Amino acid sequence: MIAIAALSAALTTSAFAADNTAYSTVGLSSATYKNTGGFPNPGKFDFGLGYSFSPTLAAELSYHIFGDSTLIDATTGASATASVSSLTAAVVGSYPISEQMSLLGKIGFASNKVDITSNFGVSASDSKTSLYYALGGEYNINQKYAVRAQYEDFGDLDSGTNPASATAFGISAVVKF
Repeated sequence: MIAIAALSAALTTSAFAADNTAYSTVGLSSATYKNTGGFPNPGKFDFGLGYSFSPTLAAELSYHIFGDSTLIDATTGASATASVSSLTAAVVGSYPISEQMSLLGKIGFASNKVDITSNFGVSASDSKTSLYYALGGEYNINQKYAVRAQYEDFGDLDSGTNPASATAFGISAVVKF
């Protein structure tokens, strides 16, 4: 369904967006973990580069850094800290709903990495490539600057039998070159 929406958006034209435009993004989000055994949900910072091939079709490469998440056992004092990062590559489709506003969808892949360290010297690391998608909207302030709000799904973070997963909701600034 997302792929159909992205393809549909790519085939639609818009007068306010420029073809062949490079852009950068920087964003802050609130992330949600699932199947992590109690690690708290962190914040997330991301930055990326994109290139618009048409007013409604772009490609984007982004790096996401999730805040460290620490789990502490109150009875023993043992703690473990999870550090998560993700490199995403996605096709971005947009559908204009007005001259300033457009809906957007992304679909691609996330290369996720998890590092866990404990205060008693044990550490572990795992990585997993998963399907990545995002849905949201973009508001064009002018021809150079825009603001996005989006929901992102990074898929599985590790290769375990009951893998952890991550989603995020946040805002991003976009600067077009």
